[in-house]
Amino acid sequence: MASFNIELRTGTSLHPDGEPSDFVSEYTGVVTCTDDETGAVAKVGRLAAMRVHVALAHNAGESLFDVCDCHSSELNYLHALLYEPERYHFREEVMARFDAADPDLLVLDYVVLAPKWRKLKLGLLAVRKLVDLIGGGCGLAVSDISPLRRDAASLLRVPARWLTRYAGREERRAATVRLRRYYRRMGFSRLGRTPYYALPLNQVTPTATELLEPM
Repeated sequence: MASFNIELRTGTSLHPDGEPSDFVSEYTGVVTCTDDETGAVAKVGRLAAMRVHVALAHNAGESLFDVCDCHSSELNYLHALLYEPERYHFREEVMARFDAADPDLLVLDYVVLAPKWRKLKLGLLAVRKLVDLIGGGCGLAVSDISPLRRDAASLLRVPARWLTRYAGREERRAATVRLRRYYRRMGFSRLGRTPYYALPLNQVTPTATELLEPM
């Protein structure tokens, strides 16, 4: 038997005159597997996420557009997609659809597992635990749900064999469909015609036991 855990790391600047992007917290994590008999611990996955502290930016008088634009093109895009211009709350249609009253945003960057540990729903369990740990006070969790590219191995600091090589576009498209169907089990739904999916965090998500039930 084996036990699985997540080890998370984050950091922030203590400088009083920081950048607007200081209102974004970045998290990196390692999924570990502990052999219950020997106690040996192995790293079997990695994950990353970021949280936009919209309420804190509002209290500090920092433009939310500047916070997102200063951080990355991805957050610039998500700001335009989800938030009212020059405001600190989600667009009306987003709030109506997801009942997302809390303004903070959780962005799930990626979860990658060693091939040996796939098809055990370990990825969903890791996402659920991550949301539980750092999603409090967020209205939404969003993610671009698609397979990671093999050439990203060095950037993610994982072995290349952890990332699948697809024979062509059709094979990759089929893998994308399967992955998105997988995450719908947790409650993610697509944001329009974009590649992003959203999970409302004011609703009860499936328990770990429910996620482990056969599909």
